[in-house]
Amino acid sequence: MFLQRLKLALAPGAWWFLKKTVDLGEAPSEPEWGDHPVIFACLHRDIIPAIMFVRPWRPALLVSNSPDGEILVKTLGDGNYRFVRGATGTDGGRALVLLRRELVAGHCVGVAVDGPEGPFGSIREGVLHLARMTGVAVIPLVAKASRPLVLDTWDRTVIPVPFRRVEMEIGPTLRIPHDAQDVDITESIRILAEFYDVQEEL
Repeated sequence: MFLQRLKLALAPGAWWFLKKTVDLGEAPSEPEWGDHPVIFACLHRDIIPAIMFVRPWRPALLVSNSPDGEILVKTLGDGNYRFVRGATGTDGGRALVLLRRELVAGHCVGVAVDGPEGPFGSIREGVLHLARMTGVAVIPLVAKASRPLVLDTWDRTVIPVPFRRVEMEIGPTLRIPHDAQDVDITESIRILAEFYDVQEEL
C-alpha cells in the first residue's frame, strides 16, 4: 500500500518532467492515415514514449484494472487521453467492445499488444480481432531511445533519459479484412513480431 501511494505521489511530477525534457522530434503533420481513426500498437516495453508520441491524436488508451493502471490513469488524466479499462486477458471481450465504440465514434485507440502479464514479446491476437471487426488500420510503433533506462521487469520497460532523443519508428500499416482467416491473423502476428524484433521470444 505504501509503495502504491509513493508511486502515485511521484508519477505526475515524473511524467511532467519527461514530457518537458524528452525529445521525440516532430509528430507527422500529415500522417498516412489522415483524419481516420487508427489503432496504435506497441509492446509494453515502449509504452511510455509511445504514449508521449500519440498525444496529438488524443487516443483512448487500453489500461489494465491493476493498481498500476489506476496510477497511469490518474497521471495522464489531463484531457489529452481517453481511457478504456481492461486487458486482452481477463475481461478482454468487454475491453474490445469498448475499444470498438471508441473507434466507431472516430477516436484513435492505443493498445499494448503483449501482456498484461507477459511473457515479453508474446503478441496477443486481440488487437488484430479489433482491426478485423472495425476495418480500422493498425499502426505499430517502436521506440528507438538513446541509452535508455531499462527496468528489470517482465516487459523490460524503457524509460527515456531526459534531454536525449527518442526516435519513434512507425511500422507497416496492417489492415485486417472482415473475412480474414486464422492464417491471416497468424501472418499479421508474424509481421508485428518482425517489426518489434521479438520473433525469438515467441
